[in-house]
Amino acid sequence: MSADEASEALAANAEQQPVEDVELEELRRVRRALSKMNQGIENMQHQMKYFNSNVSQTTQLLDLWVRVLSQTVHSQSFLLNEEWHGSSMDSARLNDLVQRDLRRQEEAERMAREAELRREHELAQAREQENKRAELARAAENAEQQQQQQPDRSRRGVLPGRRPPPGPAVRGRRGAGTRRGASSIPPGTSSRIRAPR
Repeated sequence: MSADEASEALAANAEQQPVEDVELEELRRVRRALSKMNQGIENMQHQMKYFNSNVSQTTQLLDLWVRVLSQTVHSQSFLLNEEWHGSSMDSARLNDLVQRDLRRQEEAERMAREAELRREHELAQAREQENKRAELARAAENAEQQQQQQPDRSRRGVLPGRRPPPGPAVRGRRGAGTRRGASSIPPGTSSRIRAPR
């Protein structure tokens, strides 16, 4: 390598050195700007947390204030009400309301029990009537079976519109039936038998 070439290389290096220094300085400025921006974002985050805590505390205070106002209006309505005579009268009225509710409940339970008893009574009557109907049906069926089992006399003798056949002759009664040896010849004729001629 000649001396000229070496001098040219040194001159080129000397020209490149300031360009790299400038770029390095620009990078450092960008880095400083980004670090400041990051620090600002972190500060903003801390401030938002503080603001959020302040808002929650303000909300709690507002809720407390609303409750105080509500209680104030409630107390004022009691104080301005001419029919209010103190807490003792309120407790007496409350007891009356409780007793009235208890009476209503007992009345409703009593009516429910009576309705249930009426229903049971009606069911018992319906069952009893059903049993009576069943007994009557069984009795009618038994009577019909007995009539079918007994011999039917009308088939053997009496027909509608005819006189029944005479019963058997009773022996030993006067004028009833025929006597032994009695003639069957009508009266007024001779009882003697004529001999043939």
